[in-house]
Amino acid sequence: MKSLRILLLLLLTLSACGDTSIQPIDHYILIHDNSSKVWLVDKQLDGDRDYTPLQIAYKEVIVFHESRNAYFHILKTLGTKPGIKMSYWLDESKKEFGFVGTKKNLVFEIVTLSRRRIVLKPKNNSYKYTIVLIPFPEY
Repeated sequence: MKSLRILLLLLLTLSACGDTSIQPIDHYILIHDNSSKVWLVDKQLDGDRDYTPLQIAYKEVIVFHESRNAYFHILKTLGTKPGIKMSYWLDESKKEFGFVGTKKNLVFEIVTLSRRRIVLKPKNNSYKYTIVLIPFPEY
């Protein structure tokens, strides 16, 4: 009797899960959180050298919007000067991330892409530094 119950429970569980499928993660959600998300440029690296400003007021933030627009701001001028607007794109198959602007396009190799850290290494000398982005800290 006990084994019959276990068998019925197992069949019920397997039949209930028959129509489920795994959907791939839309990595854009990691970047903009279905609205907008502010990322702090935590590090600017050129090889082993770190060119990140020491004072937080001179660090840069990037605001990513779900509309695929990104705004670059220096913290010191945030709210007093408009940010630099660029659109961004992501190609998971090539592990590339890029920004398209009116004057210049930036193309990066994705080293790390997660909810807590993005590491982008420049391709084709489009930018001088490897950048490490972290979500803007809540103080």
